[in-house]
Amino acid sequence: MLDPTCPNRGSSVTTVIVDAGGEPWERVEPLLARRMNELAPGAALELLSIEPRVCDPLSQWCAKRGHALTRGATDDEASRFHIRKHGLSPLEQI
Repeated sequence: MLDPTCPNRGSSVTTVIVDAGGEPWERVEPLLARRMNELAPGAALELLSIEPRVCDPLSQWCAKRGHALTRGATDDEASRFHIRKHGLSPLEQI
């Protein structure tokens, strides 16, 4: 089940969390694209997924768009992917 949540509060850098559950990449990609378009340059998105076949297309998708991707910890069955939107955050531009 796709479950995008609110940005984290109390942080100078916005991080949006998207819980994709076991959804296939074909369902994750449109939501991810929409949420990344809503973010400012330098903002972060954390994607949670229990679908192992999301990793390869996600990596390719981020590389094509210039986003930085790191794979975070895996807890229980879910993998965490941290995506930083390309460009400088407003604080880095000063």
